[in-house]
Amino acid sequence: MQKEVFLAIFIGFIIGLAITFGVWQANQAIKTANSPTPGVTSEPTISEVSQPKLNLSSPANDFLSKEKKVSLAGNYAPNSFISVIFETGEKIVETDETGAFETEIDLILGENQIEVQGLTKEGSSEKQTLTIVYSTAEI
Repeated sequence: MQKEVFLAIFIGFIIGLAITFGVWQANQAIKTANSPTPGVTSEPTISEVSQPKLNLSSPANDFLSKEKKVSLAGNYAPNSFISVIFETGEKIVETDETGAFETEIDLILGENQIEVQGLTKEGSSEKQTLTIVYSTAEI
């Protein structure tokens, strides 16, 4: 009986070593395939070079408003489109030559989730979500 137990443990150990060695070899092959060839440089793609950044200048995230309407302003790529989705509707605004945009949105009482997404004519986009709380309570 002890011979069979010893043999089973030994065979399990050998199989475990073989599996571990196979996983190690696969990881080495993946690392080699993904590493760049020395002396060869790849050209950056357009998206790596000129990915525009969506900056929301006002209002700040988690802003507390006493007004039903709030002005949303920011900056993105020049002559691109900004999609604003808010609790009571949606708007599409075009940025000017400098990339600036501004629009006014309506709020509902309580928490408002506003999704702002910029889209360039080349097809790149960036999205941000901000929260604005509208309250008429005196603080």
